[in-house]
Amino acid sequence: SRQKSHRRLFRAVLELREIVFAAYRGRNEVLRAALSLQAHEALARGLEEMSSPKFLLKSSKEASLRTFLKNDWLTSFHDVEAIGDMMISEQVANGQVYKNRTATTIGRQAITELVSENAAIVKEYSDLLGIPFNLYCENQRRWAETEAVREREFEGNEAVKKFAIKYRSDSVEGNKILMAKFSLAMKRMLWIVRTSNDPWNPFKRWLFPSTTDTLYRRILFAPNYYFNDHADACYESTLGKERDKITQEETRRKEKEREMTEALLRVGDAIVPYDESALEDFEDDDPERTDDEILIGWKSENDGNSESDNDNNGEQKFNSKDTESVTLESKSIGSEWDQFDDTDFGENDDSDPDAWAKKFMWSEGEHFVQSFESVVIVSLQSTMEGKLLLTTQNVYFHQTEDALDVFTKQPVKRDDESPRQDLQWKLSRLTDIHGRRYMLKAQGLELFFADMKGLFLKFGGMKERDAFFSKLTSNCKAPLLRPMKSLNPRTVFKKTKLTDMWRKRKISNFQYLMMLNLMAGRTFNDVTQYPVFPWVLCDYTSETLDLSDHRIYRDLSKPVGALNPDRLAQLIERYNDLDGFVSEEEKFLYGSHYSSPGVVLHYLVRQEPYTSMHIALQSGRFDCADRMFHDVAGCWDSCMTSTSDVKELTPEFFTCPEMFINTNDFPLGQTQSKIPISNVKLPPWAKESPHEFIRIHRLALESEYVSNNLHHWIDLIFGYKQRGPAAAANHNVFHYLSYEGSVDLDKISDEVTRQATESHIQNFGQTPSQLMVKDPHPPRSRVEDDGPLLEKNLQALRCHTPAKQFGGSRNAEANGPVISLHALGEYVFAIYSDLSFCS
Repeated sequence: SRQKSHRRLFRAVLELREIVFAAYRGRNEVLRAALSLQAHEALARGLEEMSSPKFLLKSSKEASLRTFLKNDWLTSFHDVEAIGDMMISEQVANGQVYKNRTATTIGRQAITELVSENAAIVKEYSDLLGIPFNLYCENQRRWAETEAVREREFEGNEAVKKFAIKYRSDSVEGNKILMAKFSLAMKRMLWIVRTSNDPWNPFKRWLFPSTTDTLYRRILFAPNYYFNDHADACYESTLGKERDKITQEETRRKEKEREMTEALLRVGDAIVPYDESALEDFEDDDPERTDDEILIGWKSENDGNSESDNDNNGEQKFNSKDTESVTLESKSIGSEWDQFDDTDFGENDDSDPDAWAKKFMWSEGEHFVQSFESVVIVSLQSTMEGKLLLTTQNVYFHQTEDALDVFTKQPVKRDDESPRQDLQWKLSRLTDIHGRRYMLKAQGLELFFADMKGLFLKFGGMKERDAFFSKLTSNCKAPLLRPMKSLNPRTVFKKTKLTDMWRKRKISNFQYLMMLNLMAGRTFNDVTQYPVFPWVLCDYTSETLDLSDHRIYRDLSKPVGALNPDRLAQLIERYNDLDGFVSEEEKFLYGSHYSSPGVVLHYLVRQEPYTSMHIALQSGRFDCADRMFHDVAGCWDSCMTSTSDVKELTPEFFTCPEMFINTNDFPLGQTQSKIPISNVKLPPWAKESPHEFIRIHRLALESEYVSNNLHHWIDLIFGYKQRGPAAAANHNVFHYLSYEGSVDLDKISDEVTRQATESHIQNFGQTPSQLMVKDPHPPRSRVEDDGPLLEKNLQALRCHTPAKQFGGSRNAEANGPVISLHALGEYVFAIYSDLSFCS
């Protein structure tokens, strides 16, 4: 291919040379006139050299061509001059001066004529091409001026005007309709807002709150935005539609109960005998701690050491050497932005197991302390397992498993697309920590915060729980946390001054019972360990009550099961019949318990979330109406006569009238006598008013008779009569699996036996932790010894003003004395006498 190209190039140059030679020989005068003097001289010199006989004899054809290509006429004169639209080469004659001679301008004139001729040819060609188009345009113009086209044009214009007018009218009408709809929507929105904020709206649904007030009373309900009327859980409708299915389920349930009963008989190897001396030795007695160091949840307003306590609590020990040098980047953004979105933060680093915690904003100087695997958050309805991360200023939780229902142990239904939860609690709001049991094992903690929210954490064992408690109290910044060095309920109770305050009537009976419940491990976060309160009255038939008459009160020195002598005789006979069949530790007087999940849900079934929990416990339906709580007097009669009913009360009997009202219109069914049940039937002295019942019932709890005898009931539930010989002597013996430390689940190797034991512990009641082992609880002082009750002197109360305050009358910015101080998070708010406040 290269040789072919070479030959083609050779032929082209040869033809060019022949053309130039022919023009030079035949039209030399024309070339002389058209070329500049210098260009013509160079051309002539080169051509004459190549045409000499001597050159032709010595040179080949290829050499002749190479000489031609080296001619100055070809290698020079490459410049171009632009004149208007013309481009004139340097070798064209254009009046150049060379060797005192001036060239002609014939060359430029020839190029000018050539350009003009070329333009004329192009114009003529364009005109010839444009004639048909111009003719077409002329024909179209003539056609457009005809009458037919003008009529169509007029009709089109009229149609456009008509549609334009219609569009404008439709737009105006549409805007009116849109504005009317918007106005109605805004009115409806305002109605919804007013309705949602109106506590007296009969269509608004409510539920028990997850928090209490500072006295641990749940008296303010929360809106229920996910209300379920449970219409499909009606006992009668379920019985009619699914009778066969329910019969089969009942058969399977009874068979499972029989298997569990047989399994419980095989649990003897794991029984731990009751040892009173061991319990005494286990108490963590710290002689260096004073009674003032342990007060749970509140300070007495008569406590003169509050200022010093605040000073001690203001600073927490922080040992930076015990913390790892892992620090996340601190964020200086407002506190309302507690967590970043995944899109803002980016993908998590798979190499960092704690990368999930980085989505939260860490405070300045916040450091990692320790992480704990397989920690379970225990709540009223479900349990949630995950990873717990403790830092110097926060507690973080990362959910790793689905939340499980406390009864069914099945995953709680949730949106498949909803992510698992990552939670955060600020230690700056932490006020109290208490040890808790879970499945009768001391492996839990309950954290209380300034907003009265509680967090129940279950660890893998006591070792992990104690490690968390130790790290939190020594390495973390919790300024509001009251100092506590022990998680043992007996030690905590022994170090408090609550009993002395109760004896001196500085706190009420209700307050004292709630504090005893909390110290003994009872909590609102675990339905199996719900706070327990006593029956205080025995008269539910009279029209009026005289609270000064001791005959209307229940005997608080005896458990409920021992109040009826005839029933007690039957129970003692059954108790004695157990000799030879079970060991002494396994013998029990009462097969049921005074506090269990069934008891709690029996009382609180009319309000959520207990309604849903009751339905879950009853296999997806309400219980039979005859067995449900629908009559206070009937419930008391059952507790007095039935050998399987010895239940006590819950705190709501003294604080919450809504528990007696079916405010949600749940289908609770009707009794066998065809009497529909809805609201609870109250005693005649309540005048059909739940609020009146609560008022009188609370007055009865604070009455003189109850105050003088409440210590006997405390001995039965929390004291030395709870277990051991004193319990047997006072007929206060329950199933051994209800007592703390009675069985070691880790020693049960058989899975069926273990499940049966756990099921019994969870469903049939747990006895509170024993706070007093040997000594009886002291009685309350008489009124004349310690002055009248606080409730009777409300009119004498006055606002206490400290003797000295900063910012007196001389300060122009002073707002009067400080009448109240409130701690919220990391801030302290002061309220002045003119109701202004500062932080």
